[in-house]
Amino acid sequence: MTQELPSGEDWLNHVKQGLQPYWMMETAQGIPMGNFPTFRCDDGSVLNVNQPCSELDKSWISPYFDRDYTRMKSRQIYAYGVIYHLTGNEDALKLAKSGVEYLLTHLRDKKHGGFVTFTKDGEPGLEWQQRTTQDQAYAIVGLAFYYYLTRDPVVEQALIDQQKFIFDHYKNTTTNDLLWVIKDGDEQSSKQRELVAQLDQINGYLLLLTPLMPKSVQLKWREDLYWLTDQMVKQYYSEDEQRFYGAVHHKAVMMPDARHNDYGHTIKAFWMTYLVGRYFDQQGWQALAKQGMRTTLERASYLMPTEQAKPYLSQSLFSQWQGLDGVPTWKAGKYNYYISSWQWAELDQAAMTVNLFDRSMTNQLYYTQNQFMDVWVDHQYGGVGLEPKRTKAFHWGNGYHQFEHALVGYLTARQWHNKSAQLYFAMPSNYSGKIEPYYYQGDIESRKELGKLAGFNGLKKQLISFTNVTP
Repeated sequence: MTQELPSGEDWLNHVKQGLQPYWMMETAQGIPMGNFPTFRCDDGSVLNVNQPCSELDKSWISPYFDRDYTRMKSRQIYAYGVIYHLTGNEDALKLAKSGVEYLLTHLRDKKHGGFVTFTKDGEPGLEWQQRTTQDQAYAIVGLAFYYYLTRDPVVEQALIDQQKFIFDHYKNTTTNDLLWVIKDGDEQSSKQRELVAQLDQINGYLLLLTPLMPKSVQLKWREDLYWLTDQMVKQYYSEDEQRFYGAVHHKAVMMPDARHNDYGHTIKAFWMTYLVGRYFDQQGWQALAKQGMRTTLERASYLMPTEQAKPYLSQSLFSQWQGLDGVPTWKAGKYNYYISSWQWAELDQAAMTVNLFDRSMTNQLYYTQNQFMDVWVDHQYGGVGLEPKRTKAFHWGNGYHQFEHALVGYLTARQWHNKSAQLYFAMPSNYSGKIEPYYYQGDIESRKELGKLAGFNGLKKQLISFTNVTP
């Protein structure tokens, strides 16, 4: 029997009732508005470093309490962008705009270029050469999504400048990839060769924005995106093991249980490789990535004994599933059954994409999507934790993964149920450039103007319906 996947309406309710409450709290909005705090407790309160809440008082989090991270502010901009994109909530769009303005005004390194990684007591941390390429990419993930929604010319120029900064300064002509850092510091080494130095440029901004860039810069972005994907596949992909290495500077960092060698990073690399391959009509990348996604999803599938799953499941879900021998879930790696919410989200998103090809992942997704909405979400205060319902806002955890998961979930659900997907944009009336549903392709069925958005320089609220959404 084919299981019925959550509907588009289910995903919208998940956003409005499950995710949004935590991120729309006044405590999330920052002082001034847009200066979003890096650390918040699970009840939404801002961290008190003198009396830290138990979920943040951990040895791998507390040493960073005195840092305020740019990447987390940008990820929160992304979260607000998705809330608006899916629900039309104008307050969320205003919060996204306030975050964009704060980043552009306060967190750009006007002397050297790029963005500050973190501030400490209001002052920039690290020398500019010690900032990682991953942090430089994630500094603009929110700006990229805001540009996708608005085509704002000021943001466009900031994105062009940042892409140029990264490829001018971090491109290593010796190893033919992007450096991790230019100079040793903050426990990072210039000898490191990291998958995420390459990968997070692609998913952070290049894939989404290259098709939208003005022709004057698009050619250069296309060349960089092609080169980067090509080198990622050539140097970080193992044909024998059918996975991506998390790093390649030493044999130890390439082992299945080493940092960033988990299924979350590998599935994201395959997902990006497929989508870039489709953009360039590069059949080899598409074939490699489709097979890679299927292989990784099969490896990551884990049937958890039902009694073991019981403490995590709501009474409603457990009563539906208690007769099963096991509950289909995901695991994080070959030797790691513990999984975090971001890894679960990445596996789901790739499975949703594969499911658009042939519906082969429907059964697995029925269980994993319903569990994400049920087990991972904190139904009291909203939001998703690194662990189920816990540890929601810290120096790596924020709204990015949970809201991308919701956006991809909504788009693929509407297609699965043969219904159009409706997305809100904020664009000039006369915009005639490319408009697509996020990373996917779709036919525009209708485009409605819903009035001028106050405080957005004449931008109009637009509701665009897409049909035939395909990866």
